[in-house]
Amino acid sequence: MGRIAGSGCGARWVAAAAVVTTAVVVGAVLMTAPPDEYPEADGWVREPGAPKSAPRPSGDPSRAAVTAELTAAARTAGLTTGPVYPVAEDDGTADCLADWTGDGPADAARLAAVETALEERGWQVVARRGEPVPEVALHSGTWRLVLHNGGLLNTATLIARRTTDSCDEAFRRAEETRGPRG
Repeated sequence: MGRIAGSGCGARWVAAAAVVTTAVVVGAVLMTAPPDEYPEADGWVREPGAPKSAPRPSGDPSRAAVTAELTAAARTAGLTTGPVYPVAEDDGTADCLADWTGDGPADAARLAAVETALEERGWQVVARRGEPVPEVALHSGTWRLVLHNGGLLNTATLIARRTTDSCDEAFRRAEETRGPRG
């Protein structure tokens, strides 16, 4: 579960920009991204074998569908909804991010419950990283999410990033325009 330091869309964008594509299912063909997406040198371990959940039968989910899934998973895990931050001017990235912000931290049991709830909604665990801050990378269509419990605000936040050519280009343009710190 991503937790970020700072508030507003700039901080969300920076946190989400770190989440990138590992695998995309197209028909029955699995196309994998470069091996450095979740590098072993950084402590990532790819999830062995087949995914725990079946690929989405309905194709790539919309931003609204992903936001609803994040909200439902957080609610299922017993997390309390926190402040909703307004979306700033549309720099082309609005449809590329879906998020949910909590009202405080999440313990390990609640993070595990969020993971399970997302898997039940079609998300697939693709990699894990252990200590010092355990993380789980999940994918759903072109959407990417890293669950972890850390950050300066001590607030549970879920931020999913869409990894399509148009979103990647929008993030690149936004970074050039406002810089990496938003």
